[in-house]
Amino acid sequence: MYDKNAFALTRKDFLRGTLVGAVSLALGSRVALAAEPVKVGFIVPDYEEMRWKAADQRFFEEEAKKLNLDIVVQSSNNSESQQANQVENMLTLGVQVLVLTPVNANAAAALVVKAKRAGVPVIDYNFLIPKSDVAVFIGRDAVEIGESIGSAALEARPKGNYILCFGDQGMSVAVDTAKGNLNVLQPAIDAGDITVISQQYNKAWSTNSARAQVENALTQANNDVAAVVCSNDGMAYGAIQALQAQGLAGKVFVTGVDCEPHAQELIREGLLSVSNFSEFDGMGRQAAQSALALATGKEVDAAGTIDNGSGKPVPWIKVPNVNVTKDNIDEMTSDHAWWFAKA
Repeated sequence: MYDKNAFALTRKDFLRGTLVGAVSLALGSRVALAAEPVKVGFIVPDYEEMRWKAADQRFFEEEAKKLNLDIVVQSSNNSESQQANQVENMLTLGVQVLVLTPVNANAAAALVVKAKRAGVPVIDYNFLIPKSDVAVFIGRDAVEIGESIGSAALEARPKGNYILCFGDQGMSVAVDTAKGNLNVLQPAIDAGDITVISQQYNKAWSTNSARAQVENALTQANNDVAAVVCSNDGMAYGAIQALQAQGLAGKVFVTGVDCEPHAQELIREGLLSVSNFSEFDGMGRQAAQSALALATGKEVDAAGTIDNGSGKPVPWIKVPNVNVTKDNIDEMTSDHAWWFAKA
């Protein structure tokens, strides 16, 4: 029988995981400043999601400065071809380590091969690159996040029609989050308590695509919907827009992931029910620390491993996550003002 509390991480647990389990603390105690500047490349997929520039990049740059890293940071504007050119350019510039957040995880496997041939280790950041010989993976457990937001929806709306808005199918994180959703929802679906009236992947995690999906599903179901489970905040915005047009905003349970400032506003207004949050600042810092460790021949102190299909376990710096709701958003704002106070 499914335990609805199995994936619920409390604020206390989240902070404990951050303080005890965060690899950054271990790395910080083991990795000294670089005697000579270490050249590191950091590529993010876009600046459309505010986290990439305001959190991941910001804290990577801050930590890199402390560690005497000579960094090159670029955004790929969600273009696979542009990202491929950026990787080629960084290798030409002589980066010693490449931190790569793929636009398309499957396509990025070839970029990892190119970097490895140049003798440059790759840190796989945020999105798991399948079947690739990466040095370390820094990211969340997407299945766990899917289970967490699915659990929240199931607890609040144990019966009724559901809409499932998944992310870009080209990203393992989207597939894994969807898997997590279904892990917890499938028993209720099989029992007939929940009916999934719409389920689809949305390319580039598109707000407009999610809005159209929800609009179509509402029409088909005559507005009889209990919950919309979205795999990120951007798609949740589209879902809420569709619900607002039908006077259903605040009545239907809606999930998101990342807890962006706009999502925080929607949570406080009662329009977004829950958004899952991870410490992007810690991820950025860990990327810089891991890059220095790799460049100086030291072991990256990852607490576990993950299987990316390459045939060997990949060291995994796992980032904790927690669901944010009206009940705990004030506490989260106090604990993580760098992100929540922006709202």
